[in-house]
Amino acid sequence: MKVFVTGVSGYAGFYGALRLAAAGHLVTGLVRHPEQPRLGMLRVQEVRLVSGDVGDIASYRAELEASDIVIHTMLDKRNPQGTDRALFAALKDLPARDRRRRFIYTTGCSIFGKLPILVMDETVEPNPAHPLAFRRTMEKEALAIPGISTVVLRPGFMYGNDGYNSVSADWFAMAKANEVVFRGDQERGWSWIHIADLAEAYRLAAEADDSVVAGQVFHLGDALLPRSLDVMRACVTAAGYKGEVRCEEPMKGDNISTWFNQNEFMTSQKARDRLGWRPQHAGIIECVNPVYASWLAAQNAAGV
Repeated sequence: MKVFVTGVSGYAGFYGALRLAAAGHLVTGLVRHPEQPRLGMLRVQEVRLVSGDVGDIASYRAELEASDIVIHTMLDKRNPQGTDRALFAALKDLPARDRRRRFIYTTGCSIFGKLPILVMDETVEPNPAHPLAFRRTMEKEALAIPGISTVVLRPGFMYGNDGYNSVSADWFAMAKANEVVFRGDQERGWSWIHIADLAEAYRLAAEADDSVVAGQVFHLGDALLPRSLDVMRACVTAAGYKGEVRCEEPMKGDNISTWFNQNEFMTSQKARDRLGWRPQHAGIIECVNPVYASWLAAQNAAGV
């Protein structure tokens, strides 16, 4: 199948594109800055790149029309709702075909905010006061696009491989700077997912029968429920930090500390039952040493 991926220079899009190409699909990725050295791996692995901006539909409309599967993996921070709605409208206006196009829309566990629920399934609605609760509105609009087979994936916190944009990478770097501060509630935590397990979920969602995925929302994360503080300690220890982790209150304007002031644990049972998805990695704490080594190798290769 022909697959078009937005945000292919990011974390989820990059590894999702690689997995789909390895599975034999013809994958095209949208990039704003095609000169990035990191993108060379995509080209080597037969992922075709086109220059464009996700906010400029005209720059990639032809790719949308040519594709069987469209995977949206990014949040346009400049205009998140406007950009996504423009994409939804473009999908709605594409010519009809015998087999409905599939649209895989990526959000995440961060849409929930503070709720009096320890582990959330796909029936739980976000706290409307949460700044990212608007993403649930966007999910509903994506699922309602006529003529399109939409599926929503909500991954947990991503980690692994080069750690691009992963919070774990921030903690590795913090350890190297010898200044480790945890801001947030020490008893709360998040669901995590190795980036390779997320990439496999994209493959499964792309290849599944319409009856399995159309109109569905899937949580994706391992079954572990680690406190964020414990994950941070594991990461900085793997990076060689010997000191204490200083704990402080969330800081105004610091999104990361706001995240770690709430629980975002999810159950992925639905993805296991319907998609046949099985995470292959033991968990970020359990495999933190090879995860750190991989991140460090990527940093050294990039000359950082």
